[in-house]
Amino acid sequence: MSTYGFLPITLISLIVYFVSYFLTKTKYLKFVKHRRIWNLILLVTFFIAGTLGIFMTVIYSFELNINIPYVLLQIHVGVGTVWFIIAFFHFLWHLTYFKKAIKVIFSSSK
Repeated sequence: MSTYGFLPITLISLIVYFVSYFLTKTKYLKFVKHRRIWNLILLVTFFIAGTLGIFMTVIYSFELNINIPYVLLQIHVGVGTVWFIIAFFHFLWHLTYFKKAIKVIFSSSK
């Protein structure tokens, strides 16, 4: 059984992200476009990983006699890894929102 390629997937994702971020700092790419591109990639990776995850969950939950090729599991894990990395940066972009939301929740008197 082979590995999922966590390190290469992570490194490639981070390199591509930081290259696009560098392009925004050099004004070759507008920051708004940078965020839109990464939000779209976030959506696509979530959809792929989620769809494969639901597919595999249905097969296992209902004990269907369908063999899932190992490559589908690798795709699910690989795309899920990319999704998590992008989601982390997405979270950082919206960190001020989350700080304000937490502050409002815990500072209310009722």
